[in-house]
Amino acid sequence: MGWIHIVGVGGIAMSAIAQYFLEAGYKVTGSDLNSNQLIEELEKKGAEITIGHQQDNISTDIEKVIYSDAIPEDNVELVAAKKYNLERLGRSQALKLITKDKDVISATGTHGKTTTSAMIAQVLETGGKDVSFIIGGILNNFASNFKIDQGDYFVLEGDEYGRSFLQYKSELGVLTNIEYDHPDIYQDLDDLLAAYKEYVTNLGSYLVTNQQVIEQLKLDTLDLEIEVETVGVNQPEATFNAVEIEEQELTSYFDLEYQGQRVDRFEIEGLGDYNIKHALEAIAIGNYCGLSFAEMKEAFSKWSGVKRRFEVLYAAGDKIVITDYAHHPSEVDVVTATLERIKTTKKKVVIFQPHQYIRTNRLFDDYSGVLDKELDQKIVSKIYKVREQVLEAELDRLGVELSQTISSGEIYYCNQLEEVKEWLEEYDQNEQAIYLFLGAGNIDDFAREWVAEFN
Repeated sequence: MGWIHIVGVGGIAMSAIAQYFLEAGYKVTGSDLNSNQLIEELEKKGAEITIGHQQDNISTDIEKVIYSDAIPEDNVELVAAKKYNLERLGRSQALKLITKDKDVISATGTHGKTTTSAMIAQVLETGGKDVSFIIGGILNNFASNFKIDQGDYFVLEGDEYGRSFLQYKSELGVLTNIEYDHPDIYQDLDDLLAAYKEYVTNLGSYLVTNQQVIEQLKLDTLDLEIEVETVGVNQPEATFNAVEIEEQELTSYFDLEYQGQRVDRFEIEGLGDYNIKHALEAIAIGNYCGLSFAEMKEAFSKWSGVKRRFEVLYAAGDKIVITDYAHHPSEVDVVTATLERIKTTKKKVVIFQPHQYIRTNRLFDDYSGVLDKELDQKIVSKIYKVREQVLEAELDRLGVELSQTISSGEIYYCNQLEEVKEWLEEYDQNEQAIYLFLGAGNIDDFAREWVAEFN
């Protein structure tokens, strides 16, 4: 086998690609700016990782250089690879190569694609299908974001960032929802809608979505050369419909209706209609792939979620600590509403770290009132900067303004995570509470480090 080098190997998706090539027998090297647990796991499996990007990491013996979407074209390693005429592949091009002989099942949408693709993998695996997957999150049932098998099915998270999901062909697809996001990629909502419509047009045989998306994309499902089925909650016109919903602590129960007929009662770990919709999307894919509803009910009885998706890090004594990847305004709205609805005598505390200056600035008005909920304490930390040239003072200014618009009630703004820690330590001494940490940046690491101090 040849030699693969991966630039930005420590990312959640890139680490999965590295694992694929390791298992396929390739020599795998890589680089990233900082070490993390994913890199440590790759090193244990035989990958050679360099911390820091440098020209010396590139050799003429390398067969392919694969790079993350976060890596700019002027990166010294990409420049060296071009100088040596090495084959260079972006993440989506690498996924196209990996899945070229497979039936790809992808889940895409502005929100929920990680959870939905993970649920699909869980359903197919429990139903006895030989399924492979590369997903942008750690599946707790598999303790991994990657699995390779000999079967035909390959589950991918269809990432719209950089229009990646248009670079490979999906046979089956799920489109969860559409909201404007990634203003650094898409000029406006119409530009984003055009990309999603192209995704639908490129599908091989089957689409699972909902009526709202059909209306947004102005789809005439009768004109499409694929089968289209819909999901909904208390929507009898949907092919797969959830009714009689009940929540107990962190678990949801619902009756499944298929084509208007009551099937069975399902149980899933997770709260909120959005989690039930994602379960219905996975059920639709499983049904299309020939699984019985009994098999899928069993799959969800074993489902234990995805890392950073309303993940319970700690639950003992006087506190519960939860972490979630939510950072888009509507995600923050939905996830904090989930916290709000939990029946408990404990106080409810949310700590939100905004993600990306560009996103926060462009979507600023959408954050208005998002935290106007019955929560006991609300904290906003400074914006987590990604791939952006912006002064710290400007990050701080926008963060302060965001804290003032995101809630009309009392709210704390913290310039540094160290300030958050000081606040938590003082509050935690006096209250029983549920703490919800939100954001796509290093707020998750912060939460895990705080929990580690409890033991």
